[in-house]
Amino acid sequence: MSWQIDNHPDGGMQITHLGSPRFTARWTTGDFPIESVREGAFFWTDEGSGAEDAIHLYAFTWRTGMPSQEALEAAMREAVLQIDRYVTNAG
Repeated sequence: MSWQIDNHPDGGMQITHLGSPRFTARWTTGDFPIESVREGAFFWTDEGSGAEDAIHLYAFTWRTGMPSQEALEAAMREAVLQIDRYVTNAG
């Protein structure tokens, strides 16, 4: 899977999956940004050592259509791993 993490034009961060399923999503860590979820799906993990380690993905743009549940779960697991690596290496 090929991933790109960069700044979102409206502030904050975004992750792009360049493989299938192809999508872009905004992401953040810490408290859930429910005020930023305008429509559609969101995903989060709270597997870190505390609330500040939670990773939230939201504002998805699906480039190749909504994937199956299995493909979605696999992509979200990998996206969280990529974000975790990014955060760990950026610090």
